[in-house]
Amino acid sequence: MESTTERTRRTYYLWACTFGLLTTALLTAQSLMGNSPERLYFLVTQPLIALFCVAAAGIVYIRRRTVMGLERAALVIVTLSAMSRLPFDLLYLGHVPAGADGQLLIGLVMCAVMGFLTLGSRAATGFVATLYLTYTALMLLNDLANDGPWLNTLATQLALGTLLLLLASLFRFRIGYAQASSDRDTLQSLALTDALTGLLNRRGGERTLNSLSTGNDGYLLALADVDDFKALNDQFGHPEGDRVLCALADGLRRADFTARWGGEEFLIILTLPCPQASAELKDLTHHTHQRVSGLLPRPITLSMGATWVEPGQPWQDALQEADLALYRAKAAGKNRIEFTHTCARNAPHTQESGHTAGLHSTA
Repeated sequence: MESTTERTRRTYYLWACTFGLLTTALLTAQSLMGNSPERLYFLVTQPLIALFCVAAAGIVYIRRRTVMGLERAALVIVTLSAMSRLPFDLLYLGHVPAGADGQLLIGLVMCAVMGFLTLGSRAATGFVATLYLTYTALMLLNDLANDGPWLNTLATQLALGTLLLLLASLFRFRIGYAQASSDRDTLQSLALTDALTGLLNRRGGERTLNSLSTGNDGYLLALADVDDFKALNDQFGHPEGDRVLCALADGLRRADFTARWGGEEFLIILTLPCPQASAELKDLTHHTHQRVSGLLPRPITLSMGATWVEPGQPWQDALQEADLALYRAKAAGKNRIEFTHTCARNAPHTQESGHTAGLHSTA
């Protein structure tokens, strides 16, 4: 599935291809109607750029290639067309026509920006430096050969070099900042994610609970514990125990929030209204049963303690209630959900036996 960033880039590139077609069409028409000595250059380069814009727009639209590949192809096309202007003028005309300096300067800056956006830091720096030095040398040779104002040209090229250095610094900072942001996001994700199951870890679960506590809606909080997990590990080994935890996590992650709270203990949060949340928790256990059924030649069951958390109630108190309910579920025979404080804070606790709510159910 295409990401939002990739979709946005493709949209911008479609617009860029459209404006590129309009520009090349206007320059080609101007060259056909005029008698400028530079018309040959435009009649050769502009149709080539137009063909590339059409091909690129088609490829972007049907998504047959990555945008990165098109960016590098565009860099080659733009560089060849923009930087061939100066050698053409010097070889074909013998001088740089009036007004061409500005066009050459725009072409060089465009190539530099595309190079920094497309290439790696070192490659872009080498690419832009090569273009700049070649451009500067040809401009100075043209002035010296035609008794032109070479000192003014030199000053202009030094100012251009300063601009390119600033561009290089800006893009290096941008790349470094983007990498630092990505690294920070990755580290933050790792700090809140359980490495084995991919669920939230305890810290991530606590952060979620803190966030929910500031809201105006209640939620269902449940603690689930794998029954006889130590015996399962002893019988089948720790790798199989890890496989069981991952399978359970895949089933439980359908909840609004799920965290691996401890070794074989999971925190489950459902933000539906209370009656629906209770029903959803029961359905979630059956769904999880489908994920682990037949995984091992023995039943894999969960005991759960669940409580409804009213708005403003400290989650630590609710967690203690769910923990006590979990102990009651274990003491009552395991493979069951024990509800406490459902919907109304003062309602008596209710319970569901394993025959109706457990993972190893027959219903």
